Amino acid sequence: MSTDVDEAIMRAARTQVVQMGIRRTTMSSVARGAKISRPTLYARFSGKDALISKLLTHELLTVVAEGKRLPDTGSGFVEALMDAARAVASNEVVKAIVEEQPELLGTYFFRRLGESQVRIIGALERKIAQIQRNAPHTICHRDPHAAATMCCSVLQHFAISARIFDPVLRAQRSGSTWDQELQVMLEGYLLP
Repeated sequence: MSTDVDEAIMRAARTQVVQMGIRRTTMSSVARGAKISRPTLYARFSGKDALISKLLTHELLTVVAEGKRLPDTGSGFVEALMDAARAVASNEVVKAIVEEQPELLGTYFFRRLGESQVRIIGALERKIAQIQRNAPHTICHRDPHAAATMCCSVLQHFAISARIFDPVLRAQRSGSTWDQELQVMLEGYLLP
């Protein structure tokens, strides 16, 4: 998505989903918000589900792109992953999808990887390999692709399920939170 029209569509779709919810978002309202014709919108997306799927991809890749740090150590990498997981868990579009139309996520949990997952795995793999080369004493020596794939899977499940599991964890004596438990898992998996 690199054209001005594509960006206008994503902005309008995001605004509609956040303000109106997924069910009340329509292709017409997105076209109006993007200041384009409905045929222009339909030329890019076959329907609302395709548009919402692309919006989810856009949101997830934006979270990755907005990562504050480019870590150069294993512990820095874990912190960057934690920041990303928290950002996804609190993302308004992700929350709307989880609350209103979680079946849209089913494809990416049970059938195939989506565009954002493939790109995120690639970025994580490159970062893991770089840290293994430049700071080998700070990170485990797992296969970078396998580690990246498993990190993506774990982050996805934790971030999407945070609202369900966090109250359960907080109710226990330890009072831990989903992100504290995720950090323990990532540190155990990635750090020497």
